[in-house]
Amino acid sequence: MRRCSRVAVVGLGVALLLQSGAALGDVLKRTDAGGDVWRSPIGSSAYVPAPTRIEGDILSSRVSHGPHAIWIGIRLRDLTTTSQGNFTKLSLQSDRRFRTVEIDAFPGHWDGTAVTTTARGRAVGCAVTHRIDYDRNRIVVRVPRACLGRHPAWVRVAIRTTVAGTRYAYTDDARTTGLVAPVVYGRRVRR
Repeated sequence: MRRCSRVAVVGLGVALLLQSGAALGDVLKRTDAGGDVWRSPIGSSAYVPAPTRIEGDILSSRVSHGPHAIWIGIRLRDLTTTSQGNFTKLSLQSDRRFRTVEIDAFPGHWDGTAVTTTARGRAVGCAVTHRIDYDRNRIVVRVPRACLGRHPAWVRVAIRTTVAGTRYAYTDDARTTGLVAPVVYGRRVRR
């Protein structure tokens, strides 16, 4: 009897997972072109292509709009702790609110610090969490839905990384093969 009830519970769980695709929210996966990093001398805003640069080159991104949070995953060609710092900027738009999340990781603080701001640059207390995995060249960020207003129906995300060297800063945008200003957003990811 006990074995039958376990099998029934597992079977019910699998059935619910298979049927609840819409309940889990939409997912947007995007592959970014390799070798599309741009560089700028430190202190300058004049960028030129740096196609041989692999550190900080975004390969793909994934945005998932779940019931409680927006999950953002970034996979890079190479991510190390040998630079002057790794900086990730996420811009999030929803039908309710705009937020920017900046994650700065640098010598002595390679796990990174996240700061969330409004469209006007004012820091807000938002329970954003992140993990930088240097072994797997990945960054994962969790943004609570409440940070984007009460029950946002959709979200659009722009992703940009910058790696600081001694003479140059290297930047890649997850949504373009070049570097444009302002950042480029992905399509709407619905709840």
